[in-house]
Amino acid sequence: MKKTLVLVVLILAAIAGLIVAYLEMRTERDLEATVEAPVVAPSRVERGSDGSAVMRVDAETQKRVGLQAVLPVAGTVVIELTAVARVLDGASLSATLNEMRLAQIALDAARTDYERKKKLLDNGQNASASAVEQAEALAKQKQLTLEAARDHIAATWGQAIAPRDDLSVFARSLLQREAALVRVELLPTDKLAAVPQTLRLFRQSSEPIAAAQVLGPASATDSTVAGQSFLCLVTTNAAPLVPGSMLLARIETGASQQGIVLPRSAVVRHAGFGWSYVQTTADSFVRRVVPLDRPHPDGWLVTGEWNQPVVISGVQSLLSEELKGTIQMKD
Repeated sequence: MKKTLVLVVLILAAIAGLIVAYLEMRTERDLEATVEAPVVAPSRVERGSDGSAVMRVDAETQKRVGLQAVLPVAGTVVIELTAVARVLDGASLSATLNEMRLAQIALDAARTDYERKKKLLDNGQNASASAVEQAEALAKQKQLTLEAARDHIAATWGQAIAPRDDLSVFARSLLQREAALVRVELLPTDKLAAVPQTLRLFRQSSEPIAAAQVLGPASATDSTVAGQSFLCLVTTNAAPLVPGSMLLARIETGASQQGIVLPRSAVVRHAGFGWSYVQTTADSFVRRVVPLDRPHPDGWLVTGEWNQPVVISGVQSLLSEELKGTIQMKD
């Protein structure tokens, strides 16, 4: 009887201990959940009636981040065509010139041998008619080899390069990267009434590189979609132009276009596009896409309705806040 009573007491004590431990664990868990709960800042992004994101920024915040907006002004730009450009390898030109030199040496030797044997035959000395004929045939063969090398240069490099009197010096300047030869190809839909004298080269990121002198039309291309093509020479800042690299070329057409000039500081890049923030009310800002195909000395020329102020200072802050707000809204 006494043993049974002791066993009951122990069981009750164990149960009481488990209850106390459970209550303590629950209290700690609730406390941790309260402490670790994230503090989510209120989003400044609202949705307009058309579904666009509207940034709400009060006057105090605008002053703190240095937000400044101006009304864009009208402007004009010269219409340009954008073309694909590729830096050519001068090593192939040097190789063809070496072939020409070897062909010329072989031709000179064959002619000398033919003239010597013909003179011996004419003077009745030790030379047969057959030997003279073979020497003459060999000289003609070497002449054809030399002409084939010249034709190869004309076919590969076009009349803008082949007739040059300084081909050796020209090829050496390409190998030493003192100059760069660039092939520019327009789209089939783009047409120029005349061959331009100069054009401007840019990297794929639109970073300007240098101006290039247009030497003349390029030889026929293997591409079935290419339009007009030109060979251009770069003599300034040519060292960074690695043979085979792809560039962009912009060619002035002579025509002009009017529009609105967005200051360069008003445009921010995101997801492969240009964007600007338009101030629609005192505390409302809407992001609009900016086409980057019409550069202007002061920024970018755009068309359409741009009759409201655009943000020129604090643009990146607005974009960061909008993207952060978009993430919170999705969560």
